[in-house]
Amino acid sequence: MHPRSLLVAILALLAGLAIGRALVPAAPRGAPDVSVFRDSLEEEDWLERTWAQSVFLQGLSPENLPEALAALEPQLPWVATDELRLFMLAWSRFDAAGALDYALSQPAPYRRNLSGAAIYAWAFREPVAARAALQRVEDDDLHDFMQGRLVAGWVRAGDSRGVGEYLTSLPEGPRRLRYLSMLAWELSTRGPEAVEAWAEAAPAAFPRYKAAVFLKATSRMASIDPAGTARWVSAYLDRPYADGVLRAVARSWALQDPRAAMHWLAALPAGLKREASVSNAFRVWLDRDPEAAERWLLGEVPSAALDAGVSVMVGRH
Repeated sequence: MHPRSLLVAILALLAGLAIGRALVPAAPRGAPDVSVFRDSLEEEDWLERTWAQSVFLQGLSPENLPEALAALEPQLPWVATDELRLFMLAWSRFDAAGALDYALSQPAPYRRNLSGAAIYAWAFREPVAARAALQRVEDDDLHDFMQGRLVAGWVRAGDSRGVGEYLTSLPEGPRRLRYLSMLAWELSTRGPEAVEAWAEAAPAAFPRYKAAVFLKATSRMASIDPAGTARWVSAYLDRPYADGVLRAVARSWALQDPRAAMHWLAALPAGLKREASVSNAFRVWLDRDPEAAERWLLGEVPSAALDAGVSVMVGRH
């Protein structure tokens, strides 16, 4: 390369680097002033409001916490739950126990949401310590509400094994089922393999718990990928803990691709509550597109597997 050309190239490179550095925002020096947070609580534009709060809370510390609380407290009647959770997540980085003590000390109108946000944040960071703290809450209604937020934070932290062990210790009922749904949803964000592994690893020593886990896992995955879920669950349909999963897959699949769902069901062995699932899936199809459903069934070769669908169709006329 000619010396002059080389010099030009070097100068161009240096100029480019200088421009690039100029375009990169400078790193913030120190925490933003509490006025940023105070103003954000009166901002009506939700995007600007959330952005400003996040910027300030990244620098929340023991030093500026009193000022931040002084700005927050007058606005508590209008602060959203998500905003309280942001605040407590920031606070919990340096004093999760203090954040919960503060929340529990607040007047009744604000205690519930503040405590829920505080236990969520603590569970996200230290679930075992948060669980121990929850046991000291004596108000039954508040305890039950906070337990749900603890599970939500624990689930969000990604400790599926730990939260699963905790859920096995809870009594059966709607609350535990709701928590299992939360865990299934969170695991589904990591892909079907994570949900499948969770269901398969559920302890057989707790048969009703394992059945509930399997149903929640199947229902969640079937709502996303019914065909893939059908392939996975086929190996477990004869297990005692798989009761109800066939119906869950069939219903979700019928909502997305009813022909494929009916063909899959018809190919299954007799029994396994196949007939009830065929009936349910075909009823879903009839409700959504009766002409297509009837045309498909009338065009199929008559078989025992489809008799339940015929019964549903006849019952509609």
